[in-house]
Order: sequence, then structure tokens, then C-alpha cells
Amino acid sequence: MKENVSIMFRDDMWEIERFEGSHKHHIFGGANRKLSEQDGLFIYLTPEMHNMSDAGIHFNTAFMDYAHVVGQRTWQEYYKKTKEDFIKRYGRSYL
Repeated sequence: MKENVSIMFRDDMWEIERFEGSHKHHIFGGANRKLSEQDGLFIYLTPEMHNMSDAGIHFNTAFMDYAHVVGQRTWQEYYKKTKEDFIKRYGRSYL
């Protein structure tokens, strides 16, 4: 694996750089939180978009699903890996 870097993916929903008041969110949490940190699969969100409102990623299944898809695609492209490689590392595919 490459050195721990925040994988370069961004859109209107999140930032990859910390900003004042932001919350760090690991795209793949739970048992995969450490892997997500190692692989740079984290984003910075406003508190409301993280876990301080119903729109937050922890309570919004569509938002979480979207982050998983973008995270997996980005991981595969960045590390030049396959879906099968992702499954070996993270236990399942989100695509």
C-alpha cells in the first residue's frame, strides 16, 4: 500500500481537507475503520452532514451508500486494484 494519504476524491458533498469545525468521517467504519484510515478513505463533513442531523451520513442511508460506492471506486483506481482485491481487504463490494 502507498503511504497514508487522503485519497483525492471530492464533490459537492464533502472535502478531503480539514476545515474549521469539521468532523472526520471514515468511509468504511466499524471493523474496517483502521483500514479506511490507512488507505486514506476519509472525508471531512460539517457536523450536520456527519452526525448532528437526520441528513447526516450516519443517519442517511442513501448518503452512506453513495460514499461507499465512491470510496470503493476511488480506492480501486488509486491503488490500481480490482473489485476482488477490494473484497479481500474490506470484506465485500459496494458496487
